[in-house]
Amino acid sequence: MDTIFALASARGKAGVSVVRLSGPRAFECASGICLELPAVRRASVRKLVDSQGEVIDEAIVVCFEGPNSFTGEDTVEFQTHGSSAIVQALLRRLSDFDSVRLAAAGDLPTSPRQ
Repeated sequence: MDTIFALASARGKAGVSVVRLSGPRAFECASGICLELPAVRRASVRKLVDSQGEVIDEAIVVCFEGPNSFTGEDTVEFQTHGSSAIVQALLRRLSDFDSVRLAAAGDLPTSPRQ
């Protein structure tokens, strides 16, 4: 089972953009980006950092434990500022992790919710 990520909000400039990370490595990878995960289902502001420790953005982070999530899997939602540069930096950072990939068209979670 893959861990996948994708922009979950509309593309382009926006006030807020949402990026979702879902799968068995979601919490582990998110910990590498925001250093300390919030409690499950608790929205918290966290600094998101790149692989060099440089701040990408300050974002709202929410963790959902499977099967009680949108995808049925462990899921982390990053609610970032809507700048295209910030979104691209976060997507690049997520692609740095082994066994984590950008969701392809038609990717569906493998869960009892399907």
